Amino acid sequence: MVDACSRSRRRATGAGRGLTGPGGTRIIERTLDRREGTLKRRHVRMLALVAVLALVGAACSGDEDGGGGGDGEADVVRHAAGSTADAYIPQYRAPEIFGDLFGISTDEHLQMFEEGSLAAQVVATGDADVGSGGFTNMVQLLETGQDVKVFCPTQKDSTEHLIGRTDVITSLEQITDPDVRVAVESAGGFLNLLMNLVFLNRDIGITTDDLTNTVILEDGSLRLAAMAAGDVDVASLDLFEQADLKAELGEDAVTVLSVVAEDAEFLSNVLWAKTDWLAENADVAARYCATVLYSNRQMASDYEQYKAALEEFSATGIEDEAVVQANWDFAKQYEVWPYNTTVLTPEVIADQLQVSVDTGIIEPETGELGFEDLVDTEVLAMAQEYLGGEVTAADVDSGNIPEPNA
Repeated sequence: MVDACSRSRRRATGAGRGLTGPGGTRIIERTLDRREGTLKRRHVRMLALVAVLALVGAACSGDEDGGGGGDGEADVVRHAAGSTADAYIPQYRAPEIFGDLFGISTDEHLQMFEEGSLAAQVVATGDADVGSGGFTNMVQLLETGQDVKVFCPTQKDSTEHLIGRTDVITSLEQITDPDVRVAVESAGGFLNLLMNLVFLNRDIGITTDDLTNTVILEDGSLRLAAMAAGDVDVASLDLFEQADLKAELGEDAVTVLSVVAEDAEFLSNVLWAKTDWLAENADVAARYCATVLYSNRQMASDYEQYKAALEEFSATGIEDEAVVQANWDFAKQYEVWPYNTTVLTPEVIADQLQVSVDTGIIEPETGELGFEDLVDTEVLAMAQEYLGGEVTAADVDSGNIPEPNA
């Protein structure tokens, strides 16, 4: 196994650090998904920020071009990351930890933004080679006329749980009862998208727009307080909020109606790039993707290695190891960190598009795009080869991880 602690790593300068949740570093938390979820308003602020972000990207990227690299030097990729949360340390810091195995580096070209839409715009202006954020960030960029494609899955699923007050509701199918008060976000809200994805996969046959007794609550802390006070009967809470509610009301007073990671395939974070860059740098893109997925395999295989990465790259350090352990356990249980490129399937993409249209995030005509219109399948296949083939969760649990084929 590769020891993340013994590697020499260069920290990216100018990279934002830190947005952590209450209680310290909360690795796969609601806030990370909402960072990607700030894409929730159609084209919000994207075009208006073009000029500003072009200047920011140029200042960060300097005069060097991404890619290239010869005589044994690593290929440098300029990455505009769509979150500053510690949740993405295993993925965004992968080139610094494992990049030498694949000839990949971000050098000093990792830019981190608080919203996926901002990262998307930096790619659009040409000041980064690769962007990352929610799948819908990329699709919205496509709607503005940019020719971009996804070439790697980096995280999937969410720690959100749909929680009900047991005295009112005990199964998700009861959510259509007009007497059941459901907390939602305003139109186009990210958590509405998650709920709609669950409704689709559980064959409930509705969207949040069909619910007749709703209360708009935009923040997890507000939803938690409303559930505790009995002001709503159903709400989406993250891994820790639902535990707080059980502590407040008692285990029997709370029913888990759905674990989103169990009921829906959700692409919470992907890598994308312009198609002309991918055509010219397919091998570089494949090795970059392989680096990220190899990091996912290693981090999921070894808790100590994962913890060491947090200790090195987190702005706050580890303030509560119980939180770190809980997040790592959840990531392993639901395979939140993809081990293979094959999690990007036509079925998953079709569901993402349908629900994004139903939620009002993208236009109906965009929802008719096909799998290969949105995904660079050639790069996916090459990345899987560089990884030395597919692995299963059992392989990762036992540390049976192939050596890179790079």
